[in-house]
Amino acid sequence: MTHRRVTPSRRPLAPVVRAALALACGVALAAPATARAQRRIDERHAAAPDLYFRISGSVGTLRVIGWEKDSLVITGTLPAGVRAELGIGEPGGVPARGAKMYIESPNDAVAAGGSLEVRVPARARVWIKSGTANVDARDVTGGLDLNVIGGSVRIAASPRELQVEAMDAGVEITGTPRWLRAKTASGDITVRGGAADVALTSVSGSIRMIDGSVERGRVETVTGGISFSATAARGADLTFDTHSGPIDLRLPGAGQFTLTASSVTGAVENHFDKSRPTPGREGRGAELAIARGNESARITIRSFKGTITLRP
Repeated sequence: MTHRRVTPSRRPLAPVVRAALALACGVALAAPATARAQRRIDERHAAAPDLYFRISGSVGTLRVIGWEKDSLVITGTLPAGVRAELGIGEPGGVPARGAKMYIESPNDAVAAGGSLEVRVPARARVWIKSGTANVDARDVTGGLDLNVIGGSVRIAASPRELQVEAMDAGVEITGTPRWLRAKTASGDITVRGGAADVALTSVSGSIRMIDGSVERGRVETVTGGISFSATAARGADLTFDTHSGPIDLRLPGAGQFTLTASSVTGAVENHFDKSRPTPGREGRGAELAIARGNESARITIRSFKGTITLRP
């Protein structure tokens, strides 16, 4: 290869030209620096169908996908300054039954630039603990245990067990897990699809259950609103509790159930049938009882000062 030396002119550059060249050099150098700031991740390992995988640390976006392959695949990018370690392996090349990944970053602002996609066997159990992250999980039928502070949690799966704890993150679940627990401080919780056994709790976030069937359920808030338009299964036992949040329930017109609703100082509004609330104890608040059919399902609604609304 031939190198040709270019001799610069001895004539001094005008100030405007020097400024333009400096700006051009700055732009030219910025793009490679940005590219160097991202580190690619590509890990591929044989895994048992019931792999137990743990991830801890903050990352901007984390996608977990269950698939019909006995392998663990982790791909994506992490910003410079973010360290990731993966512990995996079984003696003799046996597919791993357990694995763990640790992500360390200077702060959440730096970690926000990272993005990882994790593919696990569908029957795997996945445990995630993160500071701030946008977590998206789908097609996992084993188990999911997710714990985040901020960001968001979106799940499109029907695992045997599903547990989510969040501070400020909103939680959206689409599927029919057998056992479901979700808890937030200020984040909203939305469940589409029902569950056999469900408990949802929030301090100030709203809770919505849409569609699907529920056998055993408990929904609690302090100030957040509760909206329930799912179906109480035959023999179901459902309880709704709040201090001051509004509660809005849609009841099946042909369903068989017994319902009791009471608000210590709030109101009970019945748009479901012609039953009328009665004054509560000590002459304040309101109480209502409805019995339909053989009363196979039990629904209990309690509020201190929130309004309870029943709809068909």
